[in-house]
Amino acid sequence: MLNKKNVNFNKTILNQKFLTLVGLIIILLIAIPLVKNIRQRNKINNEIKSLEDDIKKLGNNNHELRGLIDYLESDQFVEEQARLNLGLKKQGEKVIVIEDSQNISGSVDTISDSMIKIPWLEKSISKDNITNTQKWLVYFFE
Repeated sequence: MLNKKNVNFNKTILNQKFLTLVGLIIILLIAIPLVKNIRQRNKINNEIKSLEDDIKKLGNNNHELRGLIDYLESDQFVEEQARLNLGLKKQGEKVIVIEDSQNISGSVDTISDSMIKIPWLEKSISKDNITNTQKWLVYFFE
């Protein structure tokens, strides 16, 4: 009798181990696709967040470009370009053109070797002692 109980007990344990193994296999078969799905969802969410950031940046860039287009279409821009590129001026305005220092002939430094004559002071001043303001006055009014 002891043997029969032992065999039944072993069968029960064997059945339990078999059912446990089958249960674990079923859990694994469910868990593997679930983990893959979760990883894919996280990847998609990160990509969506990245694309939303790109949309915000492009929206800001679009806003800046619209502002630039509005400025380029404005009368102020047309007037500015006419003044700079075509040399146009409004009636009653005086235009002063300042060239590069390499192209200026008769500038403060080339008037004389070491002295500059300032007409309103009626005397000559050494180039070393002349102030920046005086240099500008000589440049514009001499």
